[in-house]
Amino acid sequence: MAGKKKQKNRRTVRLVVGLILIAVAIAAAVGGVFYYRSQKAAEEAAPDASGYEELMKSYYSAIVSGDGKKMAQLMAPPEYWNYYMETYDKSETDVEDALKEGCAATYSGWQNTYGTDVKVSYQIAGMSEQGQDGLNEWNANMEEMLGNNSADMTESVLLEVKVTYSGSTSEGTEIIHPTLGKIGDQWYLISEDTQLDSSSAAQ
Repeated sequence: MAGKKKQKNRRTVRLVVGLILIAVAIAAAVGGVFYYRSQKAAEEAAPDASGYEELMKSYYSAIVSGDGKKMAQLMAPPEYWNYYMETYDKSETDVEDALKEGCAATYSGWQNTYGTDVKVSYQIAGMSEQGQDGLNEWNANMEEMLGNNSADMTESVLLEVKVTYSGSTSEGTEIIHPTLGKIGDQWYLISEDTQLDSSSAAQ
């Protein structure tokens, strides 16, 4: 019973991206364009992932530090957030506070499961690239939404990431599948697959 409760708790709070209702418009676009995520697993061979390491490092660092501003920078370009704030009558503070709360909830869930001294490490184990058709559809959706091409994506990859949690209470690992997109010169964490949950915790 305790193990099932812990697994449910992890699924509920572990992903900041899944908590961000402010990104409804992006989620709608991602849902159709990147459906391939649930059908195509990442390549078994570990890729040269140096270009994505910094993004994943910043993502987990933002969760641990509760940095809502940094999380916003990792999720989408400024042009999208400007659109969102104008459309939904939100301020920059509203956006950052919502993301900060999501980070805090996620980190708290890790602490409840693994201990207050929980440490998080990860390894990029595989990668698959999104095809041009998917990029074209994404860009068309975003251009219709924003009225310009400021959020056009030039590259997108699906990563397979092994995440390890360790603390005084327990240890565990899980496989996550984040989708990263390159807009301009920067990579963003567009979404994270919450369906392929293979997490487990040692009692």
